[in-house]
Amino acid sequence: MSRVLSSAGKVKGSSSTAVLIVNEAAGKQNAGGDRLAELKKRLSPRFPGLEVRMITPDLSADQIAGEAMERGVSHLLVGGGDGTVSVVARTIVRRPVTLGIIPLGTYNNIARSLNIPPDIEAACRIICEGQERPVDVGIANDERYFFEAAGAGLDAALFPLGEEIKTGRWGRILQFARLTMNYSAQRMRLEFDSSVAAALPKERRRKFSSSHLSGNSLVMRALLVAVANGPYYGSGFAVAPAARLNDGKLTVAVFRRFSKYELIRHFISISQGRRHFCPKLELFSARRVKISAFRKLPVHLDGVPYGGAPIRLEAVPEALRVIAPQKEPVA
Repeated sequence: MSRVLSSAGKVKGSSSTAVLIVNEAAGKQNAGGDRLAELKKRLSPRFPGLEVRMITPDLSADQIAGEAMERGVSHLLVGGGDGTVSVVARTIVRRPVTLGIIPLGTYNNIARSLNIPPDIEAACRIICEGQERPVDVGIANDERYFFEAAGAGLDAALFPLGEEIKTGRWGRILQFARLTMNYSAQRMRLEFDSSVAAALPKERRRKFSSSHLSGNSLVMRALLVAVANGPYYGSGFAVAPAARLNDGKLTVAVFRRFSKYELIRHFISISQGRRHFCPKLELFSARRVKISAFRKLPVHLDGVPYGGAPIRLEAVPEALRVIAPQKEPVA
């Protein structure tokens, strides 16, 4: 029988212990020596017996998290970027373990969505003084969790090349540019768990016919569709600024009628967390959405390739417990 959370968010029948999992390579920062000592010192007011574990080529974050849960650890703290945070979070979804985040990565989209600042001292203070609260996660095909966003179309095709470029393979830039310019908008079918009218903001409903609004599906041609759990994904893109991690829904951003030039300009404008609304961007909100395509359509989850369409995406309300400020980022 699985353990359950008490009303205070602690594991029944276990002591409040914590493990800090640190990714030394996150953000190309040196996490050894002085930094580890600093983290332990700043976290000691709440977790005096904090155990620190380093990720190594032979010891992955999910292995450390799994071993800690077997020992009844109630809190897993992660010093790393979005990749490390996602691995640990995926291990403890729907489990009686609370996640704390110290952003050490380059973009820190998950931390930013929770209003956790990139400053180490401030992040540690939040872990020591912040509130424990549940947040939503996304799930694809009832099997794979995601925390930032899923994407279908151009961004899914480009993500693998983008990751290679980030690691210094500059020769991929030309291939990246060529793929971008040659990629064509695809016809996609979006099926919601509600009517189209219910999924759309009121001010946008006038753009669709009454027959479309009364149904639960639409066929649209778009360069890409991003299905966001939180406001940010990728290279700090504010793809869905109004998305919240506690609303029980996913935000579906459809990039329709964009030229390549307009798409590039838009992503530049929303990079690094900046927010810019484009009237060509259609935003829907739904608990569940299914994306189908009439041709081969690549899909990613949090920037990791995940086969192709069709794909079913769903919000799982309050499936992950985190330490974060109560205040949400301003929409």
